[in-house]
Amino acid sequence: MNTENFKQKNVPILQYPWPYEIGPFSQSFYEEECSWIDTDYQFMSETTRSKYKKHGLAEAASFMFPAASSKEQLRPIARFMVWLTLYDDYHEVCPVNELAGIRDHIMDVMMGQKPRPDDTGLIKQVALSRQEFLPYVNDDWFKRWAKDFHDSTTYGIMEETPYKLKKEFPTLNNLLLIREYSISMYPYGNSVEPSINYIVPNHISEHSVIRRLKMLMCRIMAIQNDFASIEKELAVDTEVLNIILVIRNQYKISIEEACTEAMRLHDNYVKEFVELQTNLPNFGLHQKNIERFVHNMSLMISGLEAWYHKGRTTRYKVPGEFPKPEYRTSI
Repeated sequence: MNTENFKQKNVPILQYPWPYEIGPFSQSFYEEECSWIDTDYQFMSETTRSKYKKHGLAEAASFMFPAASSKEQLRPIARFMVWLTLYDDYHEVCPVNELAGIRDHIMDVMMGQKPRPDDTGLIKQVALSRQEFLPYVNDDWFKRWAKDFHDSTTYGIMEETPYKLKKEFPTLNNLLLIREYSISMYPYGNSVEPSINYIVPNHISEHSVIRRLKMLMCRIMAIQNDFASIEKELAVDTEVLNIILVIRNQYKISIEEACTEAMRLHDNYVKEFVELQTNLPNFGLHQKNIERFVHNMSLMISGLEAWYHKGRTTRYKVPGEFPKPEYRTSI
């Protein structure tokens, strides 16, 4: 199946039955973001750091969390967006046994442990995110944040590694389970709560409907990412974890047909999200805040799609601007 002429412009634009909004600080963090990258990510090459400065990752926070009403409120969300992306990219081929130790240390820092003197800037940056989140969240939120980071690393990134090393496609169902976590929107999606000045109580956060909405959000956003990155990933003959390529491989169909099938899955997830959003259970005194919380989850979804197409990022739009993983094993 010839894919030489398949370009990003051939990929359908994903649609949502709700609008997107852009917060007022979308252009406010560029200099800070460059400073974060140059100060605390020096364990990455200068070439890689230069590429990241063009990715507009901090800008994405304003697309995804438009309710944040001040730069101070948005700063930890923007910082964590940069951090999650660079953490994921850097450890793409990190051996699973090494990543487990890195994961556990990061979780300790997320829960308040101070970075060690010999820690890289990656650890210092997540500690800064924690410090900046403190005025807006509580201990229950931090516990969810760390747990969701653990699960994204363990059931996402670490599950992807064997497929990458073997250059072997997973089945579609396996892929959907893995990408639900590896897209890292479980930990990042927690940022909705501080952005709207409301922390969801644990008993509601654990409700089956809220958990299902979060799952749908993660799967929708994983498909968004795979649509946005398909041209980049077609250029890599070892790419085995893009949903379009997995569908094409599993069903032996054209890439155009695979796009159509992936979009059908996406649209079904969106339909279910809307049905649940429209028919939320009765959460009593919390009802209005939970409705606002779910609404801002939906804006996070449409905001990310808008950022892919309207943001200033070169991450997916310019050939050669996607950094190669630079992790070096300590063994």
